[in-house]
Amino acid sequence: MGWVIYHPGTVIPATNLYSLPMTERLNLYLNPNFVDTFAQATNVLVVLIIGAIMALVVFRSRHLSEDYVKAERARANLARHFSPNVVDQLATDDEPFGPVRRQDIAVLFADIVGFTHYSEDHPAEAVFELLRQFHRRMEQVVFDHHGTVDNYIGDCIMATFGVPQASHDDATRAIQCAEAMVAALEDWNVQRVSRGYPPLDVRIGAQYGAVVIGAVGSERNLSFAVVGDTVNVASRLQSLCRELRANICFGSGLIDAAKAESPTTQLNARDHGPVSIRGRDEPVHVWIEHRAENQGAVSA
Repeated sequence: MGWVIYHPGTVIPATNLYSLPMTERLNLYLNPNFVDTFAQATNVLVVLIIGAIMALVVFRSRHLSEDYVKAERARANLARHFSPNVVDQLATDDEPFGPVRRQDIAVLFADIVGFTHYSEDHPAEAVFELLRQFHRRMEQVVFDHHGTVDNYIGDCIMATFGVPQASHDDATRAIQCAEAMVAALEDWNVQRVSRGYPPLDVRIGAQYGAVVIGAVGSERNLSFAVVGDTVNVASRLQSLCRELRANICFGSGLIDAAKAESPTTQLNARDHGPVSIRGRDEPVHVWIEHRAENQGAVSA
């Protein structure tokens, strides 16, 4: 615009166009060398304003996109360490775990039978790969039943149902998860045997009852802990499977809770009666579920 104005021969108004008679204004507009500086300046100003708005929109959109990518990256990193339901709560709540509280949940322990002997007879790399595959399959079963993987302890996996928030069918889902774990292992054993590997066997213990849950640790390193007699009993029930020659041992608290959740629930487990367990004065009423033994399975 400036180049045109200062170009030789360009005619620009010396005064306000609207103060001129109509004839003079018409003559100016018909002159091919005439430039209406006011109109052109208005156009330039409008273009600058629109350009500034667009630049601001693009700048804001880029920042929103970067924030979204960072949030998804953080969510993906959390998903490597927490179950999906915990990740959802971590991502949406400022205080996802809340204060320490007492809550009724289902606790499940599952581990490979005879894993210690297997570790002694195989290279560390093979043992590590076995653990990775076992944990991956078992945790997927837990996630499919909307449970939370609380911890990995060697070849043992600890899962909870009702954490971080209780649901109306926690006990039922825990029972279904335990049975699905055994079924998933049987399917995996078919693949292992076809490739020349020995089949595996798993033992599972589960109980339902009151626990204390909350965040423990420092501000830099927080973890979600589940503590209580229910956890101890579930762990002992898992160990009791070997003595009772069962695949799964359920505490009566879990069975009663599942029946309360749905009176029409069909149970595959049978009532074994009270059993004394280590570290507890009172016996625990146990229900057991047994499936056909895997021939040649890794066992103690």
